[in-house]
Amino acid sequence: MFQSLLENIPLTIIIISLIVISIALQILIGIIYQKLINEAENLSTTENKQLKICILKFQKCFQLNANVPNIPVFVDKFINRLVLFGMSLNSLRRLASQLVMLAVFVAGVGTSLSIIAGETILSLLPYYILAIIGLYIYFSVAAFVDIPGCRETLKINLMDQLENYLLSRLRSNTPSEAVSPGRVFPYNNINTQTTNEDVSKPALEFEFSEDEIEELLKEFIS
Repeated sequence: MFQSLLENIPLTIIIISLIVISIALQILIGIIYQKLINEAENLSTTENKQLKICILKFQKCFQLNANVPNIPVFVDKFINRLVLFGMSLNSLRRLASQLVMLAVFVAGVGTSLSIIAGETILSLLPYYILAIIGLYIYFSVAAFVDIPGCRETLKINLMDQLENYLLSRLRSNTPSEAVSPGRVFPYNNINTQTTNEDVSKPALEFEFSEDEIEELLKEFIS
């Protein structure tokens, strides 16, 4: 029954390859989101470059505006700009769905070629079976990875850390002063009881490399 698949090896390889690539993209995107979720639970100790850039950009926004009024929008923009292989994660997810649909289309081409060659109905089943199995595996992996859920969890973690931790630290560094463009607000731990002398002392800052700062500037330009 599967002789038609062996007779059209190029088509079979294309179908399987498209399905495997689409599944691999789903898994890879899920791994990236899960890693960011774990790192975002404690921004003060993260070593993730993208999250450190997010922190620095958040500090700069606060420095320029004396506040970050719409943190959900800020977080959404950050998540939308996450890239892999030069493409955003949203685009890669859409690409994965298009690839699996292309695999089904190629399976339909194989079926059409078999009909033209005068094959029996039984010889057409392998293409349908391969397409159905591919779709089942793809949607099973997609449901298991749950990219929309991972994205929402990442957003919640980032909003929690930025709004309830980092923002309060930045505000506590400016108790009664207006924000000036040249002032830098460090991300640090501050004792619950502070004096004027304590506030004037230099605080422990996040260390950002020149490459990270350069990448942040590119984000502002874009």
